[in-house]
Amino acid sequence: MSRVPALSIVGWSGAGKTTLLTRLLPELASRGLRVAAVKHSSDTHPLHRGGSDTARFQEAGACLTGFATPSGVQLTTGTAPTEALPELLIRLAGTLDLALVEGWKDGPLPKLEVWREGLGPPLASSRPEVFALVTDALVSSPSAARLLSPVDTRAIADALLEHLRPPRRAPLPPQDARGVASRPVRRWNGATLLPAEDDTIAVEEPLELRVNGEALATTMRTPGHDRELAVGFLLAEGLIRSADDLGTLSHCGRPGEEGWGNVLEVTPAPGVVIDPDPLKATRRGTLTTSACGVCGRRSVEDLLSRCTPLPPGPRLSPEVVARATERLRDVQRNFARTGGVHAAAALDAEGQLLASFEDVGRHNAVDKVVGALVLARASRAVPAPPVALTRQPVLLAVSGRVSFEIVQKAVMARIPVIAGVSAASTLAIDLALRSHVTLATFVRNGRFNVHTHPERLESAQPRETPGP
Repeated sequence: MSRVPALSIVGWSGAGKTTLLTRLLPELASRGLRVAAVKHSSDTHPLHRGGSDTARFQEAGACLTGFATPSGVQLTTGTAPTEALPELLIRLAGTLDLALVEGWKDGPLPKLEVWREGLGPPLASSRPEVFALVTDALVSSPSAARLLSPVDTRAIADALLEHLRPPRRAPLPPQDARGVASRPVRRWNGATLLPAEDDTIAVEEPLELRVNGEALATTMRTPGHDRELAVGFLLAEGLIRSADDLGTLSHCGRPGEEGWGNVLEVTPAPGVVIDPDPLKATRRGTLTTSACGVCGRRSVEDLLSRCTPLPPGPRLSPEVVARATERLRDVQRNFARTGGVHAAAALDAEGQLLASFEDVGRHNAVDKVVGALVLARASRAVPAPPVALTRQPVLLAVSGRVSFEIVQKAVMARIPVIAGVSAASTLAIDLALRSHVTLATFVRNGRFNVHTHPERLESAQPRETPGP
């Protein structure tokens, strides 16, 4: 049974538990987390004043007692004291991202200890569930607990989220045999033209997208993951806003027929209209090559008009950006075989992989990534209520150069940071600056250049916050 992720902030009386919690709450809220704060007491005392109306309700057997005022509503469950908090965490699953409990040192939750010299020995030495110790009075940990500075609120927040949400890799997309094929090749070794042999080559084929039977566009792509490609393309073009706009996506024809798999039909959700006329009016034709996502555009003004600037944040470590393109190597299975495809990947603020795809076209690979995020309801063209412990896409990593259409697609998907292996074009930088996107290029070997909005990147040195 699922429940709200939770941990206890423990320590001796006077150690600074409440002070730390009041610092963590705004820090976690700034990251989009919906956090509950619970004060735990080992002393038994009534929750309602004796003789009050609510005390009488509770004595009469109410399983839930409420006290409502213009400032809010307080609800008390009728469960046994040892069961009330676990039951609450189960009941609130899906409505909260995190619960912080001050106290409950003997409870079952993972624990963050606040310790000050002179108050008693660290609890971590006798409680293995203490994963971190917040103190400036120790040079070594009395257990396996991690030492954290009490003035570095951001690092403490990072540590507790890392513990509750351990790093995990998104599953790689299944290998699609249609993505590679064999062709004969003769190699020159510097002295001799060798006999012909089979070589593994990346496949490039057309995909026609149709909406309600009407041709929308044709793109040259690597076959496979066409649904994701179509959804990412529709979002980038402003024809859909989220997965809720979609009904069905299916290939036309039957398996085995010549050309099967190269036409994809999109049907909108009931009551939704996908109007392709604005798109067709701004293109000279319907062919999009694998090299450029905006080929055929009469101007870029129609694209610029849809690129609504992104809000500030989130902040992330420069190391996450520096490692972003390394994650591409993990997913470039067809590149390893052919040397002829690009890759794109979406990462969260901790650098964990959310979605990744390869394609002969850079923009196609990005469309597939964005489409996968949309179908998983982790991305949409308009801001949505935060679901922060569901990993959110923060960074788009791409192989090759960063061009205008890569930035445009990231903006439409509300992804605020882009990391490219190679250079960026002037128009890409201009659009990133205008759209409040952090654009990093030449992201290789732990280094990178940042062209726009570096304020999202944390300083390498911890930022101090006022002491208790």
